[in-house]
Amino acid sequence: MSILIQTDNLMINLIFGIILALAISLISYKLKLLTTSGIITTFLLALVIYTFGTWQWTLPIVTFFVLSSLLSKFRKRRNPEVEKYFEKLEQRDHLQVLANGGLASVLVTLNYFYPSKLLYIVYVSMVAAVCADTWSTEIGTSVKTKTVDILSFREINQGISGGISLPGIFASFAGAFVISATSLPWIESNYQNNIIIITAAGFIGSIADSFLGSSLQAQYECKVCNSVTERKIHCGKEADLLKGKRWINNDVVNFGAGISGGIFSLIIYDIING
Repeated sequence: MSILIQTDNLMINLIFGIILALAISLISYKLKLLTTSGIITTFLLALVIYTFGTWQWTLPIVTFFVLSSLLSKFRKRRNPEVEKYFEKLEQRDHLQVLANGGLASVLVTLNYFYPSKLLYIVYVSMVAAVCADTWSTEIGTSVKTKTVDILSFREINQGISGGISLPGIFASFAGAFVISATSLPWIESNYQNNIIIITAAGFIGSIADSFLGSSLQAQYECKVCNSVTERKIHCGKEADLLKGKRWINNDVVNFGAGISGGIFSLIIYDIING
């Protein structure tokens, strides 16, 4: 009987998951938030996450996607100059979607078959990390402010990988906290501890992203305008590799930020509850 009930619930979740995934995809298309490949990938991820996790697992990543997309559009209007430094344009493609949410879909599926409260904390912490990183970039570059390299503390242009600024740091913390708050309806006890764990892990994951961006991410120098950029092709010509590894692009770094957030959540959880 319990198996039949579980199967019925899964089918209901699947139906609602299709409706939600379609709604997100249509909104993304109308607002030009995603490329075609990004829309297809988002549809599939949203379907998997809601079907196996319902709103408990869906709300954090939907909150990240919606608010971060709006911030991206706001930043582009306020400071479009930094766009030339980014590897990709405003619309997110399938690789960016997978970098931010691919592992999330794996965790929610794993939790469906092997339920774990700790796995949920790791999941939300990973989302908090990519949200913190995105907000630090979008808000940090939406205003003209001093930006320094996280390793050398040398002043650099806004938008260059590895750069940090005071507004960006505050935005990073805010992004992690907002995502942690989305988990509150499903946390049965130790609310304060879980908020601290998720927020701290998300913030640290964002800092890890900056370290990776400064040390390992590929950065190029344009042969035409001499700008430092994440793009292999700039001003219509192939740019010269300035530093980092060619295979480590922004998507790889974002994936690393999410992983870092998940790992640090385990460490902080052990410290607080150990």
